[in-house]
Amino acid sequence: MQPYVGSPLPPYATTAPAWLAVSRGVALFLATFLFLQLFGDIKFGIGSSDRWWIDLAPLTAQQANGFLAICGAMLFVFALKPNLPGLIRGLGSLVLLAWAGFLGYSAYRFYLALHLGEVQSRFPVAFSLHLLAMLTVVFAGLWKTHEPSPSRARDFLIGLATMLICFAGFPIAQMYCYGYTDHRREADAIAVFGCRAYADGTPSTSLRNRVLTGAELYNSGLAPVVILSGGPGEGEFHETAVMKQVALEAGVPESAIVIDEQGWDTADTISNISTQFAPQVMVAAPAAVTPRILAVSNFYHLPRIRLAAERAGLDCATVPATETAPINEQALTMGREVAALWWYHVEPVTPVAAE
Repeated sequence: MQPYVGSPLPPYATTAPAWLAVSRGVALFLATFLFLQLFGDIKFGIGSSDRWWIDLAPLTAQQANGFLAICGAMLFVFALKPNLPGLIRGLGSLVLLAWAGFLGYSAYRFYLALHLGEVQSRFPVAFSLHLLAMLTVVFAGLWKTHEPSPSRARDFLIGLATMLICFAGFPIAQMYCYGYTDHRREADAIAVFGCRAYADGTPSTSLRNRVLTGAELYNSGLAPVVILSGGPGEGEFHETAVMKQVALEAGVPESAIVIDEQGWDTADTISNISTQFAPQVMVAAPAAVTPRILAVSNFYHLPRIRLAAERAGLDCATVPATETAPINEQALTMGREVAALWWYHVEPVTPVAAE
């Protein structure tokens, strides 16, 4: 019998496992998120490398944009063509590892601020940890070599389901991680965002809680002015009139109250603060670069407020209003807020924004 002198084992190759479609779906979602963020930041001229969701210091704003663009491109390429050549896979891994390092540093800063008492949180989980977890899923697929999948329809459906879960879960993670974090500090004004006021002139539970939280900040001496912003109520009582009554009863003097009756929605309130209140602050405090605002609303509303304020050039810190309603009663409102938050991300790239 002649000894076998060939390869000890036949060539080994595996077809793409089903979970790889999950990895690709997460990569495509992250790429979409990064490109939307970048487009919005560039369009609105955001000149800082320190975003609310990641701190890219010591990079300049331009360097940070370039770095995130490379990360987004790498994620997009992997989502479309997962079995990458070794060199591209290696370079891409280094870029994504660098991004993971920045995310880890952002998480460290969050927990350091918690430890020092600079912020407080009812849900002490850094949002950057969610992004790190998603990157881990991407890395698992990035280094999985395989043959082409025999079931593209299966992979498409799994990837689509993954994308949909991410699009729903990502904003909810922002609401809990960022929205539940109390960033109170000294400021030039406290801005309370309006919501439902009933036809008989009584405030809804959410509206009362928002105003009472704003009054608490004022009574703590954190700002000399309380801006009450809202639109028409259900009846003849305007939201701001109802808010003013609650604020007065909570100890805020009338001289410290500024009424914004044109706060029809979040964007209008931010715009009114930026165009009407900000110039007053600049006159009163010429050394100030931008007015410092404490924005008060329900926790699920705060990520959208922060995004709008950042794009308007406001130095905005958010404070969640006291919550008295069970979370299950807020599910519908949170669902609407998920759609509204994504609209704020998508709007800059729509034809409406270009007009």
